[in-house]
Amino acid sequence: MSTPPTRFSLAPRILAATLEHKGPYDRIGEGVVALKSWMAKKKLKPAGNPFALYYDNPEGRDPAELRSEVCIPVESAFASTKKVKFKEFPQTEVAETRHLGPPEEFAKTYGPFLEWLLGNGFEIVGPAREFYDKVSKKMGPGSGILIQQPIRKK
Repeated sequence: MSTPPTRFSLAPRILAATLEHKGPYDRIGEGVVALKSWMAKKKLKPAGNPFALYYDNPEGRDPAELRSEVCIPVESAFASTKKVKFKEFPQTEVAETRHLGPPEEFAKTYGPFLEWLLGNGFEIVGPAREFYDKVSKKMGPGSGILIQQPIRKK
């Protein structure tokens, strides 16, 4: 397998509305739709494309136990509720790539990408972030337009 093209950058600070999700990663889109609906009711306008954080490697895991988080950038802080939280993501160093195949083949991008980072002196320092330009109920790893992995050099 070839390593996907990788770029290194400083991801900007992001203020976001977030909603935790537990279950199959390909159902994260339902969370995006729910969070967008909540924001509309609260008259909070998105300040950028939605993204998801993926906390677990899905290989060999029960899909019902996978942890992820839906995030939508906002302009300013708001009071968190029991379900929807306000979070600030600090500026951070990231490795970036894009998945160019069908979503169900995301492992062909993520696997070589993460292996290359780990094999070249980088340490993973947070969950993968996948940014989306389209919102649908059927989304998940490999459906986004940009994959960011927070890193630091060992």
